[in-house]
Amino acid sequence: MASSDFEKEKQIFLDYVNDNIELLRNAESSFSTLVQSLLATSPELSVATVTSRVKGRKESIKKFSRKYQSDLEKEKKEYEIKDYITDLIGVRIICLYEKNIQEIGDILGNNLCLIDSTDKSQLIELAENTFGYKGLHLDLKLDEAREVMPEYSRYKNIIFEVQIRTIIQDAWSVLDHKIKYKKSIPHGLKRRINSLAALFETADREFYSIQEETEKLEQKTKEKSKTDDNESELLNVFHFAKISETYFPGIRLASYKVDALVDEILKMKKITNGSFEKMIRENIETIRVYKDLLDGKHNLTFYTVIRHILYFCDRSSFAHILYDNQRNSFDNWLGKQNLNS
Repeated sequence: MASSDFEKEKQIFLDYVNDNIELLRNAESSFSTLVQSLLATSPELSVATVTSRVKGRKESIKKFSRKYQSDLEKEKKEYEIKDYITDLIGVRIICLYEKNIQEIGDILGNNLCLIDSTDKSQLIELAENTFGYKGLHLDLKLDEAREVMPEYSRYKNIIFEVQIRTIIQDAWSVLDHKIKYKKSIPHGLKRRINSLAALFETADREFYSIQEETEKLEQKTKEKSKTDDNESELLNVFHFAKISETYFPGIRLASYKVDALVDEILKMKKITNGSFEKMIRENIETIRVYKDLLDGKHNLTFYTVIRHILYFCDRSSFAHILYDNQRNSFDNWLGKQNLNS
């Protein structure tokens, strides 16, 4: 039964957590897995990490005292502390871009029972001279369809909180919590903190803007018709990807590997899109024969195949694009095929 006796309710809450700790930990694991499964249905989402935890008992009591105890006692209301700790189980989702926050919120809201939602970003933007971390907080529970499933039925009455932030918002949150006495510090320090918060916010938006522009450039390259101007342009990552996908259908390129390889190629020789494509078109079959020969011993990856093509076409410029053992093995094979220049 609820009461207005804090010490009594505190002990009831501590006993509740102690008696149900295994249930809470299992629920935490189950909710975290469920959230990850729901997010996986949208492969375009840029989610960095999903973590979870059961909130500590003392931390929960402190939160209740800080946020609710005073008002409840003034109003002489009876309460149970556990009803006010909606984040006893918490799941944190760190995404890459600010636009993903609402997308993730929509997925969770459409697939689970949404009890409450707090947009920290909106609250900060509506208030003047404030600082803090942004993000979206959702209080959730299982939806009707899941709460009757055997694997979830034990957790049907448990509310959990999901915090959704970008990587930069999360970094600001960590740093922000390290600043002592934020509400009482001098005005000059507050201005500096607000300026720093603005820099974090600008960085968040710029990262997304750069990502958008990169995607537009990539799409423009894919859609661009073959022209003499295009052929004579210096090789870049977008054209490398387009040409590679033409001659290696279905290849899945890792952007960081492409970026590193194109940079390495251009340091050795400034080649154009046209010359790069010609190298592949005219010599890919030769390297495929060599690759088939080696597949039983050493598998040549897509990137290593490209390296062999470049070396085969211009051994002077690309002498060091292969490791010594790769180059020696390839040279020996070329000699046996009478393909040495």
